[in-house]
Amino acid sequence: MDRQTLDMEGARRGEITPASLQLGDDTIAIQRIATMSVESMEFAPWDTETNRRTKSLYASFFVISLFFGLLALAWGGLFPGSGSSMIALIVGCVLTVLAVILGVRAAMFARRMKKRQPYYRLVIGASDGRQIPLVDDNRAVLLRIRDIVRHKMDSGDREVQGDFDLDLDLVNISKPNETRELTSEVPSSEEAEGSSKAEAEVLFDEPSGDLRSVT
Repeated sequence: MDRQTLDMEGARRGEITPASLQLGDDTIAIQRIATMSVESMEFAPWDTETNRRTKSLYASFFVISLFFGLLALAWGGLFPGSGSSMIALIVGCVLTVLAVILGVRAAMFARRMKKRQPYYRLVIGASDGRQIPLVDDNRAVLLRIRDIVRHKMDSGDREVQGDFDLDLDLVNISKPNETRELTSEVPSSEEAEGSSKAEAEVLFDEPSGDLRSVT
C-alpha cells in the first residue's frame, strides 16, 4: 500500500539566519512575520490516490467474481447430472472463493484508509498573505521554535541563528543568554589550573610549617 508522510503536509526542515527564516523551500524575512499559531491537526497517511484506485479495482472485481460465481453455481444446480453442470459448479466455487479474497482485500484497504494520525502544525503567516506550515508530531519542539522566533522578533537580536531538522528531532538553535549561562557555569582552563596550583602550594607548605614548630 502507498503511504504518505508528514512531509506532504508542510515543511520539516528550516534555518534561522540573522534576518530571515527558511522553512523548506520558502524564505520569509523576520520583520515580515505577522502571526504564529500552533494547531492540532489530523491526516490520513493511507488515504492516497493510488490506494483509492486499488480499492476500487478490488471492489469491482469482487462484485464481478461474486456475480458470475453465483451464476455458475445456479447453472450447475439447475441442470444436475450433466458434464456442463459439473464444470459450472467447479467454476462457480473458484469464482466465489476468489470473490471472498477480493472482498477481504477491499475491506482491508477501506479500513486502513480510514485511520487518522494526529500531528501539530506551526503556521507562520507573513504580511504579504503567505502562510508557511511547519509540521511535527511533537508539540514541544514546535513551541520551542516558535518561542525562539518570537524572541528574535521582539528583541531584534541578530545573533540568534541555527537550523533544525524535525525528521531527526534536532533543533540546533539557542538564545544568546542560554549560551552565556552555559559558558559561565564551566570554569576556564586558566582558572582551573590556577586553583590546582594554589591547592598544591597549600598542601606542600603545611607540612613544612609543622616540622619547624616541632624542631
